[in-house]
Amino acid sequence: MTGIRVLNSMAGCAALCAGGLGGPLVADQLALSGGARLTGTVRSISEAGVVELASELAPDPLRLQPGAVDRIEFRSTGAVPPPPPPPAVVELTNGDLLPATLEALDERQLTVISPEAGRLVIPREALQSLHLGIRHHPVIYAGPRNLDEWTHGDLEAKNWVFERDGLIANGPAAASLSLPLPQQFILRLTLKWQPQQIPNFQVFFADPLKAKGESCDRYYLQFGGAGVEIKREASHGKRFNTLVQLNRIPNLYPDHQLQVELRMDRKAARLQILLNGEPEGEFVDPIPAVPDGSGIRLVCNPPNGSSQEIRGLEILKLNDARGHHHAADRGDPQTDSLISREDDRWGGHLVDIRQTDSGQVCRFSSGARNDALEIPAADVSTVFFATKAETPPAQAPHLFVVRLRGDGALRVASCEFHADVVAASHPLLGALNLRREGVLSMERLEPKPKTAP
Repeated sequence: MTGIRVLNSMAGCAALCAGGLGGPLVADQLALSGGARLTGTVRSISEAGVVELASELAPDPLRLQPGAVDRIEFRSTGAVPPPPPPPAVVELTNGDLLPATLEALDERQLTVISPEAGRLVIPREALQSLHLGIRHHPVIYAGPRNLDEWTHGDLEAKNWVFERDGLIANGPAAASLSLPLPQQFILRLTLKWQPQQIPNFQVFFADPLKAKGESCDRYYLQFGGAGVEIKREASHGKRFNTLVQLNRIPNLYPDHQLQVELRMDRKAARLQILLNGEPEGEFVDPIPAVPDGSGIRLVCNPPNGSSQEIRGLEILKLNDARGHHHAADRGDPQTDSLISREDDRWGGHLVDIRQTDSGQVCRFSSGARNDALEIPAADVSTVFFATKAETPPAQAPHLFVVRLRGDGALRVASCEFHADVVAASHPLLGALNLRREGVLSMERLEPKPKTAP
């Protein structure tokens, strides 16, 4: 069975372990079948699936048997800030997703620029769909900017200190902010705590900001010694309901901080959570009366003698056109389909995507007129490509999927880890050189064994 081969030179191992000479320790996190976790530096993954891990727990590298590792999370050194996310996502016929900027499309191939893989030429027959302009999320709020704005009505900002664009709690603290929160929004913030301390954070959102103790419909995230949990508070029926529970305990974050991103679609009652930029899943709220509040409430309960901080808080409007249109009826699968941002739809053939003096244009032949329609790419939301009637050829199995920044996901046949590049082989894209800092994790695709290793 084809697996993944990871070969590290001495320089590569040093780069994975530290962000340069004298830099902070950066360790890979391994989730094992059965729920156990290990920290160390992944040195190799053989073609048979054996993972070799350098760990402080043993003088010699540990050898984890095939099927023992479910997931590997690679820690960034943070030496170079990540590039901005590209404005489009390319979906391949095998379901893989590649965030990229579109250059051009003709009858044979699509040319794109990926921040992780560089310039790529993709055969047209490997394309499933294109999703354009999905990364534009208007900022509603960015802060904290001062302490006064975090006082709402009778809910005072208690026991907080505003310092260096952040809120610092030196004891039990709470603060509230009312915003024009849309139905679809993104909430981002960074939680920080002191070494050797157990954090205790609660972040309430879609909150009507009612008086303390009064039941209401809202969500809240809590992070502490047991990990990350998202609860749904309801005004009727069972009051507190767990929607998400993740075993992401504080000692998994050696830098004592956690970046949280929550993507809330109240129209569809869907919630997605990302931790340190890594997707942790999408969840559905099964309780009626989806919370319609527009408040954010921060609560901290640090241990005696310690402090906790909340920084980098952002509220953005979520543009979920990709998810909406991907679930919609695409029409005749034997033809190309184009959906505009205004939800206009055409069936026919996408002739090309080209650059003009007025910007990028999609030329689409709908069959209703002799000449092709010229539609500005800025007005296009989604393109579905015609599917082939014949059965696709069998492909070699792939044990792992590589997760990239920007919600990218690529299955790989083999890869080699170097200091700043991951050389990989993809069944549709061929040989790839991925930016090392852009690779977030690898997940095992094959079924889990019945017994834990």
